[in-house]
Amino acid sequence: MSKRFIQSINYMRGLCMLGVIGIHVGSVALLSPSPNLGLVAVLEILSRFSVPAFFFLSAFGMFLSQPLNQPFVYKEYLKRRLRTVLIPYLSWSLFYMLYVSVIGHNFTLFHPGQFIRTLWYGLAMYHIYFLVILLWFYFLMPLWRPLLRWMDKKPALSFTILFFANMIFNFYSSYIWNFHFASPILQDAFNYRLNYVVLHYLFIFLFGAFTAEHFSAVCDWLINHGLLVNLFQGLSTAGMLAAYYGIMYYKGYDALSAVFTIHQLSPVGMVYTLSTMLFCLYWWQCRPVPRAVDKVFSLLGDYSYPIYLVHPLFLALLTHLASHFHIFLRSLYIMAIYCIVTLLAIAFSIVVTKATLPRWLRICIKGK
Repeated sequence: MSKRFIQSINYMRGLCMLGVIGIHVGSVALLSPSPNLGLVAVLEILSRFSVPAFFFLSAFGMFLSQPLNQPFVYKEYLKRRLRTVLIPYLSWSLFYMLYVSVIGHNFTLFHPGQFIRTLWYGLAMYHIYFLVILLWFYFLMPLWRPLLRWMDKKPALSFTILFFANMIFNFYSSYIWNFHFASPILQDAFNYRLNYVVLHYLFIFLFGAFTAEHFSAVCDWLINHGLLVNLFQGLSTAGMLAAYYGIMYYKGYDALSAVFTIHQLSPVGMVYTLSTMLFCLYWWQCRPVPRAVDKVFSLLGDYSYPIYLVHPLFLALLTHLASHFHIFLRSLYIMAIYCIVTLLAIAFSIVVTKATLPRWLRICIKGK
């Protein structure tokens, strides 16, 4: 498939970015003694597709630019990808480490052992671990290509098996395994497994690669099965909400425990992520897109990467201000924080993209 810009994929980047911000603002909403369960459902449950969806989109972009039927030079590929991800990861991690240290008047993060641990597991800020997993996917690209080529022989069977195998692995990793090691290094490796073990997101990553390799065929299937796609999305959404409210009603969980249980790696969360990817492709690739939707989500998609990198800073500043002025964060304030954080992150991204910056600084901020 020829290299080209696919607008629907860009829209999905924008939507996922809104979802990621929603998850992080939702963490603030959960701090309330009596959180609004409906608002938490939107911010923390219905937005859960957005993290694995970014692996879908990343794989799509990788295999669109480096399809299986073209030569693959690992060294050149890795050089480009490391500049796009590794350099911004390091620069933003250092920035957030410095920010947290200054705010907390504690610079132990820069002690050699803690410094290495923070960078290795992506602990500088709660969102940046995503780039660590993405880097591991990049490093292992020579494995994904032959695996996808092999799965492509019988895609329906192989992806079905992979989906359920991935579901079982995620279930055990999320709910069953609870190992304790005498070695602090091994204990950290186990505790932070979600920050680097790519197996948690293997299905959605390879499905994104498959979609890029067979984009026209996938779109034809979606066009012919629009009713099924919409029904699938409705049922999976209902499943997410039923699981969230159900464990609070029947199990007595509080909202925080429910959010930690019904997440993107839960069985229903994996189904919901898959359905949302198909649903978005159907409505944004196979159907006419209103002009207003095109403008908004094109903007968000174009600037999604710097928005992702910077938005926790604005969220932290706003919550610190609210705390300083003793503002009780009711639902209205939570929604206002969401809107302000999003707008500030967009404004920052536009400025750093359009400003004339030294090349090294531009690469540090947004990888290009």
